[in-house]
Amino acid sequence: MNQEQRIENSKTTIFKAVFPNTTNHYDTLFGGTAMQLMDETAFITATRFSRQQMVTVSSDKIDFKKPIPAGTIIELSGKKLI
Repeated sequence: MNQEQRIENSKTTIFKAVFPNTTNHYDTLFGGTAMQLMDETAFITATRFSRQQMVTVSSDKIDFKKPIPAGTIIELSGKKLI
């Protein structure tokens, strides 16, 4: 399998529902929970691409621009950048 095929095969999409137990007092998704979901998606994508054990070493920056209210269905997408 060439690298382009591995990149295509490693694309990951996950859907999650935002339930009240994952929200703060504003009834929006906790930032830490959002980061955990992003990290999980990145882990699955990296593992599918590399077929090796992976861990998160660092994250440069995460900006939360819009709150995600309870009851929302969110989509998380991961892909390897060329």
